[in-house]
Amino acid sequence: MENDFIRVGILAGRGSDIFEFTYKPRAVDFMCRLSKEIENPNLKFSQLRDTGNQLEDYYYGGWQEALPNSKPFHYRGASLGQHGEVSLIPWKHSIIKNDPDCVSLRLSVRPLRVPVYLEKTLTLTHDSAKLIVEEKLINESETELDLMWGHHIAFGLPFLEKGARLITNASKCSAEPLMPNPRIFEPSVEFDWPLAKNQEGEDLEADIIPKKSAAPYSELAYLSDFPKDAFYALWNEDEKLGFSVHWDAQVFKSLWFWQERYASQNAPWWGSAYAVGLEPWTAKWSDDPEASIRNGDWLKLKPHEICESKLEAGAIVEPYNP
Repeated sequence: MENDFIRVGILAGRGSDIFEFTYKPRAVDFMCRLSKEIENPNLKFSQLRDTGNQLEDYYYGGWQEALPNSKPFHYRGASLGQHGEVSLIPWKHSIIKNDPDCVSLRLSVRPLRVPVYLEKTLTLTHDSAKLIVEEKLINESETELDLMWGHHIAFGLPFLEKGARLITNASKCSAEPLMPNPRIFEPSVEFDWPLAKNQEGEDLEADIIPKKSAAPYSELAYLSDFPKDAFYALWNEDEKLGFSVHWDAQVFKSLWFWQERYASQNAPWWGSAYAVGLEPWTAKWSDDPEASIRNGDWLKLKPHEICESKLEAGAIVEPYNP
């Protein structure tokens, strides 16, 4: 899908991934692209097929839809892998509008192990650098379901070569306690965005993403306490270019702020991954999904209940004023 401003590449046959989001006047692709090739999980697989981390086996960057979970676990008898099924299986698709003013693509999927239906419509108008994503999630069963739903959006190089600033209307943030060193945030302490502390107790501007040449680190934090109309923007002051996302915080309550900057020396990154993920999710990641479900953190859908949401994403070319 493309117009004069942006080109959006979509893998309908593999999770409906957005593998490219290019701002055409500058020829800048915002999406993270690792050195790994894009592979079809139905055609190439390892000797151990039934593992919990197949998403990482096939991860190349880009923007994935994640459902119905995050951490691999067994949900009511169903074995669920990393970030759920829908990112690695084919989606049905159809072009529902294609004229000079507007193009719309509808994609839909039913995962194998949880009885839900997910449909989304991607729309691009001729005069905008924004992609509109309208979604509908349906519980097709006769029982209540607990779900984790997210947009795994990751940005990379060369867009972030000289660093960036993260602008958002979140008011709180906390860092995941289980992330390994080297990391930058003091873990398990909630702070007022964008002020934070490092592990030595020193003040840190959490909204500053360092240049590529900065010391390696890995990090995962959760931004929260958004108004209903949530947004973020990654603004590259040197290039006068950025990327913004608007979404419904009543559905996607947590923004995962993931940074992998050449720090992880073992699998799956092997010291060669640079990615900055800014991912709207229905809840924070949890090492104990069952406890999160008991606490009511996950999205609950009653039998045949429908959850609808809308997201807008695209390029910005002047300092962000939401």
